[in-house]
Amino acid sequence: MLTGEAPRMRRLLPVFLVLFSLASVSEAHAGLSAFSPPQSGADSSDGTSGGNNGGTWSDLPGGVAARPFVKSLKVINGGSSVTVFSGGVGAAAAVGNGNVTAVVTPTNLCRAGQTPAPNQCYATPNRVGVAFGVKTDQGLNMDFLDPSAGLLQTVTADTVFDVVIGLNTLGKTLRWTWVNGDLTNWKTTNLGADDAEIHLRVHPAVTPLYDFQALGPNGCTATPINNCDIAQAGGSGLSTNLFLSLDETLDPALTGTAFGTTSAIAGFLVPGDGPSGATLDLQMAAAHLASDGAPMKGSLRAFIPSTALIGLYGVQPADAGSFFGATRTGASGSSDTPTFETRSASDTDNDSLVVSINNITFSAPTYRLAPKKKGIALKHSMKGGKLTLSGKAAACKQGKCTITLYKAGKTVNVKPTKLASAKSSADGKVSISVAKSKLPSGTPFTVEIRAGKKLLSSTHGKL
Repeated sequence: MLTGEAPRMRRLLPVFLVLFSLASVSEAHAGLSAFSPPQSGADSSDGTSGGNNGGTWSDLPGGVAARPFVKSLKVINGGSSVTVFSGGVGAAAAVGNGNVTAVVTPTNLCRAGQTPAPNQCYATPNRVGVAFGVKTDQGLNMDFLDPSAGLLQTVTADTVFDVVIGLNTLGKTLRWTWVNGDLTNWKTTNLGADDAEIHLRVHPAVTPLYDFQALGPNGCTATPINNCDIAQAGGSGLSTNLFLSLDETLDPALTGTAFGTTSAIAGFLVPGDGPSGATLDLQMAAAHLASDGAPMKGSLRAFIPSTALIGLYGVQPADAGSFFGATRTGASGSSDTPTFETRSASDTDNDSLVVSINNITFSAPTYRLAPKKKGIALKHSMKGGKLTLSGKAAACKQGKCTITLYKAGKTVNVKPTKLASAKSSADGKVSISVAKSKLPSGTPFTVEIRAGKKLLSSTHGKL
């Protein structure tokens, strides 16, 4: 529990630089605090309260009315569900003191009159932070265990926050999301549209606190995370928050991907390529030891939607559980064996692959999601306006395999279109042909090779 008298505390206010971390310790460790400015600061037109010392929502084209907002927040404890607020842009800020609420903050948004430039600022923010906490006169108290906050609802590590976020005018730029908390459900709607929405369920998590002024420069909250080596946390609180990556330079296939972590101060996602195909690195960071001296242990749960599975790997959710592996790289340490779960679309989830890893030790582990093995090599040729893709595999002898060609959607809401299918030959050759007009240059495609129902290989690319 966080204790201490407010006048004796040195408060380092969290900022949504590129990702969010709770970071504050009092002088002489007399007490700990985790505060965020109120929503009025992030909305202010005075130009002084924007995230990362940049612009505020008043500087966004369309102003405050155009910013993302939390549409509704329910606090669920067992069979009890309390809707704390629901409504438009101003609903979260309108609750009274002591209530759970949210503050939405822009990062790297240009101030009025400032010229957008890479690595300086952007006309629309490339990150958006959403912090949850208790509304107080001083701002948002993000530690639900702090008795001084006067919390009116019951919030424990078993509590579920059911949250709906409206992206309002920024939905087209959404890519991936990191959540500080035990993320149990993740659903997106209208992806690729300005008015996209996110519906998530999350348990608040024990979050380490640090005095970054005392620690000095470190890479624990860098992007990507690097050179993170903190011996011990200064304290802990119970909190949850998230940040949305709106970085349009990233592959649109990542749209709607999310991962949640516990006991971490930061999380980051890095797409890449490996020997067996596309990779996805999930990074997290924390101290080696918790504030009580015990080894810091956390968890990770990633939600990879069908659009990303198809767009990055050419794999359907039903096949993904046996297709992928998750290996630890970077910092040494340990964890439980990763588990893979396929979820179908519902009121609270998308069609997705859910990867869960528990009992993770720190300081800065990376978990790489990648196909377990390299796909069957395919060659392509053109003749008489016909495109042919062909390869060979021992497992496909005696006509045991089916090869299927799909034209992938160019946007996240468009499902792949089946163009052609064929059987393998007796010697294991797989070959499929289609009119070139059906697969113009630059159009993404997927080729599946199956032995019966078992997926042997999936190749994704462009001609």
